Amino acid sequence: MSLKNLVLGVCSMDTEGKSYVRLFQESWNELEQEFRLGNVNPQHENDVVCYLYYALAKRFKSKGFPLHLIRTEDTHTIKKQTLIPDLNLNDRLFVEIKMYNLRKYDEGWDRRKDRIRYYVTKLEKYVNYTKLKTSFRVRRPVLGLWFRKRDRMMEQPIEALLIPDDLESKLEREKERYKDKATILYGPKNH
Repeated sequence: MSLKNLVLGVCSMDTEGKSYVRLFQESWNELEQEFRLGNVNPQHENDVVCYLYYALAKRFKSKGFPLHLIRTEDTHTIKKQTLIPDLNLNDRLFVEIKMYNLRKYDEGWDRRKDRIRYYVTKLEKYVNYTKLKTSFRVRRPVLGLWFRKRDRMMEQPIEALLIPDDLESKLEREKERYKDKATILYGPKNH
């Protein structure tokens, strides 16, 4: 590879670094679409992470990005606290995935809000640590919340598995509360 191509590649990568959020959002939308089509039925957080890795890898490959830029369970110990985001996109975007059961969601709303705050704070620490160690512009981290009912065989109609309107309005308020600290995505919802 010539020096010119190498420099162009680095510049392109820096420019494309701005698109990590978009690539992640596209991957999340693909996961929701495949769920609605009945092609995927996540039962655990790792199912969601694995599908997102697969969807991101397709997008990275089409952009010519090396796949080693996507890391899972990327562990760092910061001030004696171990921080492990589920996905790390080239130290520029960190993603944490959590899964909740819709039937039990309203029972522990306050407790769940405390957990959301905990994970947002943890992601913020990871971002701040990375900013000190690299010259990259680190994007606002992403907290992905996936809701599901326990029905492995997907016998219920998909409409019954999507986030109901009353919960969606609560989540919109939550997204607004953390908009400066983290991007919160939730699904499966109807687009």
